[in-house]
Amino acid sequence: MNTNTTTQNQGFSLLEVLVALTILAVGIMAVMQLFPTSLRQTHIASERTAIATLARTELGRVRAGGVGSQLTSWATTNALVQAADIYQSLALYESWRSSVQRVGGDVDLFRVTFVVTTFDGREEKFVTYVTKN
Repeated sequence: MNTNTTTQNQGFSLLEVLVALTILAVGIMAVMQLFPTSLRQTHIASERTAIATLARTELGRVRAGGVGSQLTSWATTNALVQAADIYQSLALYESWRSSVQRVGGDVDLFRVTFVVTTFDGREEKFVTYVTKN
């Protein structure tokens, strides 16, 4: 009787396990580096949403009032405004400023620029045009 049968070892060698663990570790580290970036982008997006809402509200007031004493009053009030304490504690934005420029010509057309400054120094700019109602 010939007992020359080869037996196959089942399982993984130590080298195969180390290579698999190294690949897994590199993959996990790459994924973990994405989390801080995505959190920062989410924070910036929420800031931009709040800033856009502020700008939409203020510029809506300008468009509703049209050209006249309300525009002058709004421009004077919003020439430079520091954010209220509640917004500073939430770190949404530091301040905003506005400017009104006559576009020129015979038409009463004004360019209203509204700029919001964030705590990290970024500026978000919004522009609308206003004419007589």
